[in-house]
Amino acid sequence: MQRLSTKLIILLILAALVPLGLYGLLSIWTSRKAQYQSVSQGNQRVAVRAADQTQLHVNNSLSILKAIAENINRVGLEGWQQEAIIKNYVINFPEFQEVYITDRRGQVVLTTRLTGEPANISQEAVFQPAISGRVYRSEVVVSPDFIPVMTIAVPLRRLNQIDGIVAARLNLMHMWNLVDSIRIGQRGYALVVSGSGTLIAHGQNAAKPRILQQENLKGSAIVRAGLAGQTTTMVYRNSEGQQVLGVAAPIPSLNWVLLIEQPTAEAYQAVRRMTYQLIALVIACLIIMLVLGYWGGKEQIVKPIQYLIGMTQRIAQGDLGQQVTITTATEFNQLGRAFNQMSERLLELQEEIRRNERTVTFGRIAAGLVHDLRQPISSIRRSSRMLLRFPDDPAQHETLSKALEREFDNIKRFFADLQNLTHPIPLKPIDLDINQTIVGVLEGFQEEAAQGQVRLLTRLQEAPDGLRIRADSFALERVFKNLILNAIQAMPEGGDLEVMTASRADRVELQIKDTGCGIAPEQLKNIFTDYTTTKKKGLGLGLAISKKIVEEHQGTITVESEPGKGTCFKLSFAQVDPSRPSDKQMTA
Repeated sequence: MQRLSTKLIILLILAALVPLGLYGLLSIWTSRKAQYQSVSQGNQRVAVRAADQTQLHVNNSLSILKAIAENINRVGLEGWQQEAIIKNYVINFPEFQEVYITDRRGQVVLTTRLTGEPANISQEAVFQPAISGRVYRSEVVVSPDFIPVMTIAVPLRRLNQIDGIVAARLNLMHMWNLVDSIRIGQRGYALVVSGSGTLIAHGQNAAKPRILQQENLKGSAIVRAGLAGQTTTMVYRNSEGQQVLGVAAPIPSLNWVLLIEQPTAEAYQAVRRMTYQLIALVIACLIIMLVLGYWGGKEQIVKPIQYLIGMTQRIAQGDLGQQVTITTATEFNQLGRAFNQMSERLLELQEEIRRNERTVTFGRIAAGLVHDLRQPISSIRRSSRMLLRFPDDPAQHETLSKALEREFDNIKRFFADLQNLTHPIPLKPIDLDINQTIVGVLEGFQEEAAQGQVRLLTRLQEAPDGLRIRADSFALERVFKNLILNAIQAMPEGGDLEVMTASRADRVELQIKDTGCGIAPEQLKNIFTDYTTTKKKGLGLGLAISKKIVEEHQGTITVESEPGKGTCFKLSFAQVDPSRPSDKQMTA
């Protein structure tokens, strides 16, 4: 027999191992991705800074050349003075190997060269762009003495006209030194590629011959991306077949690209080390979870279930009519038999609870009768006192007699409604003015409201023929009395009870609003249910019957309440067409 303990332990272990394994894999993947990104971003920052420095060096030289062109143009300078100016620049700025000036025909008129005759350079590539007003930058070449050089030229202007060019031959050893100084880790290096794809600088000494060979790298995807102005990162195999992490940073003003390459074996060494550590940690956690899962499953689940079976057997005394049948060969079989024994006792307890509920229900009905009959009896008592106070007033006698008769009819109708709570309420609808009806009901509560320090306020919309609806007068008065009485009782410390009527479209709307204690949200949704009440005394039938009466009149009743601020009941009925003759008119 396969024991339940074995199943539970296996389930617990799987429940622990699967999430932990998934979490471990996700953690490793996330950490590796973050590390890769961190390494790439670090190399990228170095490449961008180096590219900026390279660009700054060449641009500074270009700015100096423009300054030479401006200084040469000063009015009144003799030839020897102009020559002195350009020689001073060469002396003060060692990156300038040679500076020379031409006229508009390309004839060299001034030069810092110590030997050689002036020449005409009108046919050389440096002349035409500069004489046309553009800045000229040549490709980088390596001189016979293994120095990287390039030629730059700017137009020479006199009186806002181009009168020649100023050209210089730049020594780019500073750029080489900068590239040689860049080191990423132990084996990472930098290189610079010109706009034509030619390698012009390399940080590895062993790769310097590739510069002399003018190796073209434009076929590399990362070089093309850099020349296109993109700062990008790629993993690829370099010209030596080594897998490297490459970062390209463009040098926009020169149309060059600075490239940093680092072998991935070195770049991702920390990532691999972290991955091994995480794998070891996850395996260790899995082993610990296996041990804890086995122990916890046995000690924390199986033994409590066995204890529950023993306790159930101790408290079980009887047998329910419907027996539980469990055929699995586990401890649940014993648990099922124990519950079968306990169910017999539950049947007896259930019958006892039913008897107690009936007793409580009868008590609530009695309390509810007192609650719902209190208002009619109070009205009868007040009318009787008035009869004794005015024994010789026939008009008063007639009014009070009608009031007594109406209240007795109300009591009789109440008992009929209580007896037929689950049956449709028989109605005798007539055309009546809802304003007159509510005013008549409020008059019966004047004394009770005064005793409770409750102000009765009305805002009744006037109409030529009144706000007329078709309803049973007694039933409608009963709804109003119940809502008004509830509102007064909800304000034991006094307050305002406001009744409002209004006509909207073809509906007559009535609101009964108090400033009482309000109704809790959990009670509000069941407020119209039979035997539901928020009072200590009462049957809980008042609102249920009121809702039934309103619905019998094809109307609606809703409630809004906020604890501590008050409650508002909203009723809506169909309005009688004012042009239709009323019942009294038809009777006449």
